Amino acid sequence: MVNILMATYNGARYLSRQLDSIIEQDYSEWQLYIYDDGSSDSTMTIVHDYCNRFADKVHIDNSSGRHLGPMAAFEHLLQTHGDADYFMFADQDDVWLPTKISTALRAIQQENAQGQDIPLVVHTDLTVVDQTLDTISPSFWRYSNLRPQLLESDIHYLAIANCLTGCTMMFNRAARDIALPFARNAYMHDAWIGLSVLLNHGKIIPIDKSDILYRQHEANTLGAKRYRFNPFNLRYKLFLAKRSYKAAHPQVFGNILQFIGWKILYFFRLHLIRR
Repeated sequence: MVNILMATYNGARYLSRQLDSIIEQDYSEWQLYIYDDGSSDSTMTIVHDYCNRFADKVHIDNSSGRHLGPMAAFEHLLQTHGDADYFMFADQDDVWLPTKISTALRAIQQENAQGQDIPLVVHTDLTVVDQTLDTISPSFWRYSNLRPQLLESDIHYLAIANCLTGCTMMFNRAARDIALPFARNAYMHDAWIGLSVLLNHGKIIPIDKSDILYRQHEANTLGAKRYRFNPFNLRYKLFLAKRSYKAAHPQVFGNILQFIGWKILYFFRLHLIRR
């Protein structure tokens, strides 16, 4: 069984298309749990409609009763609905292609077949699209200059530049158990799960394929940003560096000098060594 966890907030504009794409998956052994974080639009009307039409598959979870924010909402869902073998996160505004669950499940089960009861995460690339689903880039990884094979080869690199996008991930119960509760210094749920898996000798498996249309619009919490090398944008680079260090100290980097050393090494690996 796969538990799909979705946090909604004023997502009425795109939510129905996303829910339809989950229902249309070619793999059917899943349950969807939705936590609404205090929407003031018609989001909950849409959610109730799908819960009524698909009562055996789609469920509302408002047991917290508080405004949590996206990361805490996903943490709450993961804590409350942890009885599945595998877990996925869903955003409210994307579109899942029909093989999304089955592709991830096949990859993670192949790794499980090795007989190792270790924390496992698989994740895919994304197709970056605009509000009307026209393609901006067929590969989010290349659009943002992310190299998962490099980043996931060493936890220090992954702590500097996270390449896991929550809406592409599937992970097993062992990964869920070691990730909870989320570290208070984590800046996003997907980044923390990736770090916690590597910290506990687990494995992250990238799949160089897109099974999701990653919709970009004015209300995205984070979204996709095209990578452009700009050595003069120091304020933004300092902001990212501070965020990365704070999120990985002291679990990964014992002090700021270690962080700076690994960041320099990552820069050379990214820009000068193309393998």
